[in-house]
Amino acid sequence: MEQVKTVSKNLRLTAASELVLAALKFVSRRAFVLLLGKEYLGLSGLFTDILSMLSLAELGFSVSITYSLYRPVAQGDTEMVKSLLGLYRRVYQAVGVVVLAVGLGLTPFLGFFVKEMPSDIPHIPLIYGLNVVNAGISYFFSYKSTLLFVHQKKYVDAMIRAAAALAATAAQIAVLFLTGSYLYYLVIAIGATLVQNLAISRTADRLYPYLREKEVQPLPAETVGELRRNVGAMVLHRIGAVAVFSTDNLLISKFVGIVTTGLYSNYILIRNFLNVVITALFGAITPALGRQNATAPVEEKRETFRQLHLFSAWLFGWMSICLYCLYDPFLDLWLGRGYLLPQPVVLLIVVNFYVNSMRTPVANTKSVMGLFWDERYKSILEAALNLVVSVLLAKRLGITGILVGTLVSTLALPVWIEPLGLYRHGLGLPVGRYFRDYLFYLLVTVSAGTATWLACRMLPGGLGGFFLRMLLCLTLPNLIYLAVVRKVLSGWGPLLRLIKPLLPGRNKQS
Repeated sequence: MEQVKTVSKNLRLTAASELVLAALKFVSRRAFVLLLGKEYLGLSGLFTDILSMLSLAELGFSVSITYSLYRPVAQGDTEMVKSLLGLYRRVYQAVGVVVLAVGLGLTPFLGFFVKEMPSDIPHIPLIYGLNVVNAGISYFFSYKSTLLFVHQKKYVDAMIRAAAALAATAAQIAVLFLTGSYLYYLVIAIGATLVQNLAISRTADRLYPYLREKEVQPLPAETVGELRRNVGAMVLHRIGAVAVFSTDNLLISKFVGIVTTGLYSNYILIRNFLNVVITALFGAITPALGRQNATAPVEEKRETFRQLHLFSAWLFGWMSICLYCLYDPFLDLWLGRGYLLPQPVVLLIVVNFYVNSMRTPVANTKSVMGLFWDERYKSILEAALNLVVSVLLAKRLGITGILVGTLVSTLALPVWIEPLGLYRHGLGLPVGRYFRDYLFYLLVTVSAGTATWLACRMLPGGLGGFFLRMLLCLTLPNLIYLAVVRKVLSGWGPLLRLIKPLLPGRNKQS
């Protein structure tokens, strides 16, 4: 009972904080576009992807440490927690230095990543350098946030970030209005990063005073060996993930142009907001799944995953339908018709979102089970396939070809390899059950999406039409899903103990 209350509090407060952060990003982006324009927007998107590639220096260490922390936290083994976080601190300090050194070292080669560097933007190397500094310093203090996550206190981290972002966004918008300087805008971002990470670090020290103790025991040899094995596997996963998900802006800027990069980044900002919601939701559930994995019988794990798969399919299907039906109407109201991409591109953005989101329940379940090693080469093959197909198609089809390359590489490898590893090594079941359910859920989503899209086409434009579309997207797809899966809902068991208390009023009834 105490656990589900913790999950509920974690989700509600984290979601509220993330909604504040998302609202601030939209307000900030509106001011950014009005005062700086499309080329600055494209440059910002390009630098974001370059810095995402530099995050490879992290080597997937955070995932491995998180997995290793579940058991000692559950057992109250503070000495092991201190030892693991001590290692985490040293690794992340080294990562921060590498990001700063390599990132700044790339400054002379920025022209390689752009089809045509904007001539009317001054101080581009300095702008890039400030972005690198902001990314690099974030590694020096952020490691303690992992302990908050494992203790199911992610909301503490999120609330601090929301408060820092609120102050920073207000200051950035004021600076843009008063000076029009992107450089001052970036300096404020650096200050906000320092403040929020220091606040998170001190809050963790206050909640867990043993973190301030100077004496830290060396890690046992078997723990070090397990970490090395998991990091060795995760580094390949990280390379693949970065090559697939953090290269689209690079390829668009290289083969299409910096302005199209800026237009695409607006769509990705909205998509990333949904990704934040997904991360907050599954982040609230994952620690409880980790505890279940450490204590529950395999039958309960199987049932929980089956229910998690259905829950995810419904959620991601509904989100994808909302994206496709509301993307352009929202962008038209927010930024204007000059910031819209062609419909085939929008459809590919949505399809890629759905396919990759549907990997979330598999990835989270595997992470709490520590299943990193057997698929270590999959990500490298996926990355290579993505880059080859995307580059070849980009020369003929532009941005459409780049997004098709991402979709092809995802469907060709991880969509079937990841569940195969989970079912074979984690759940001990034939993977055919997963794909049978997956195809059924996909059929329901396509049917609901088609019905919703056809209904939306009959609605008027403007602000009133947008709200009518929102109402339609809220009701029609969910009614279709409910009609199809209502019989399954009555059988939900283990997952309901995590999800049901998150609904309004449920805690009191319990």
